[in-house]
Amino acid sequence: MSTDIQEGKMSRRRFLRCLAGGIAGLTAAGWGADRLLAHTICRPGEWKGPISDHFDGTCFFNPTVSLDYSTSAAMRWLKERNEKGNYPVVKSNRFSPELADEVSGRNWEVTMVNHSTLLIRCAGLNILTDPIWSDHTSPIPLGPERKRPVGIAWEALPHIDVCLISHDHYDHFDVPTLQRLYKRDNPLFIVPLGLKSLLNYHLEADTRCEEKDWWDEVKITSKLRVVLTPALHWSKRYRDAASANRSLWCGFSLLVEDGPHIYFAGDTARCNWFEDIRRRLGAPHVALLPIGMYKPEWIRRNHTSPADAVEAFRQLEAQQAIACHFGTWQLANEGYDETLTDLAQALLAQNIAPEKFLTPDNGQTMRGSV
Repeated sequence: MSTDIQEGKMSRRRFLRCLAGGIAGLTAAGWGADRLLAHTICRPGEWKGPISDHFDGTCFFNPTVSLDYSTSAAMRWLKERNEKGNYPVVKSNRFSPELADEVSGRNWEVTMVNHSTLLIRCAGLNILTDPIWSDHTSPIPLGPERKRPVGIAWEALPHIDVCLISHDHYDHFDVPTLQRLYKRDNPLFIVPLGLKSLLNYHLEADTRCEEKDWWDEVKITSKLRVVLTPALHWSKRYRDAASANRSLWCGFSLLVEDGPHIYFAGDTARCNWFEDIRRRLGAPHVALLPIGMYKPEWIRRNHTSPADAVEAFRQLEAQQAIACHFGTWQLANEGYDETLTDLAQALLAQNIAPEKFLTPDNGQTMRGSV
C-alpha cells in the first residue's frame, strides 16, 4: 500500500475522531447548559409536606381534571402561531392612574397596571398582584414582547404593603420586578405552597413571606384577612418533566371586616371552584377575572376564555367584575379586539350589562363602595 494511501486513511481517521470528539463535546456542553438552566434561572419551587387531595408527596395536581402541560403541547402551540389574530402595538396609554389619598372602610380601588398586575387598595393598604414591569414574559429578553406600556410607572408606584403571587409562570412570577419590589418596599409576600423557596432563591434573602395551602388564611391586620383559594391550573418554569407542578397555584380572596370582599382569580381554567368560593367565603363585591389566552381550543383547558369568565362571574354572584390577563402580551392566538368582542357576546348571551364586567386599559383606575 502506498504511503499516500496510508496517510489518507490516517487523515480520515483523525478527522472522524475529531468530529466524534466535537460532537461529544457539544453534547456535553448542551447537557451542562440544560442542567444549569434547570437549576438556576429556570428552577422550580419546592415543597415537602404531607400528601393531600392535591399533593402526591412530590408534585401538586388538580383533584378533578388533568391538564396538558407537556413540552409537546408547547410545541403544538408554536406550530399554530401563524394562526394568531391581530394584537396592535400601542405606544401610550389612554388613562393615567387616579389614586385616592387613602382607601379604607367600605371603599375599594383597583388600578390596572398590566396583564395580571393590579394595584388593589383597601383597608388602608396597597396590595399588588403578580407584578411584572419587564418587557418580556421570559427568563431572558426574548419571547413575547410588550404591546402596551405599563399602566403605572415604577417611580409613581406607591409603597406596596402586600404582594400576592398566584403561581410560578413567567407572566406572573417575574424575577426582575420581584427583586426591585423587595429592595424598594420589602412587602409581605403571600404565596402558595412551594413558592417561598423560589422567591428566596431569586431575592437572595429570607423574605417576609406567608406560604399557604388552598383555603388557608393570612391575617394582615385586624381589618383585613387574605384567603388562598383553589384554581384549575399548573406550574412549570422549564421544559423538563421534573420541573412541573413542584409548587402550587391559587387565587386570593381579600376580606375586609365591614368592607369589601375582593377576589383575584390568578390564572385558572373554568371549574367548580367558583361556586365553592362563594359558598365558603361569600359572594365577592369585586371579582378580578382573567379573560385572555384561550385560542386554540386546547389551550383553553388551562385558561379562562371570556365566556368562561362570564360564567365564573355568574357562579361567584359577584357585584362587579374586572377583566385581567389580557391586553399587554399576546400569549395565545386570539387578537386583542377579538377578546373584547367575545366578552361582549358572552355578556349579551347571559343578559349581563356591559358595565358589570369592565375591561380596563392599562393605567385605568376603578373604585367603589359596599
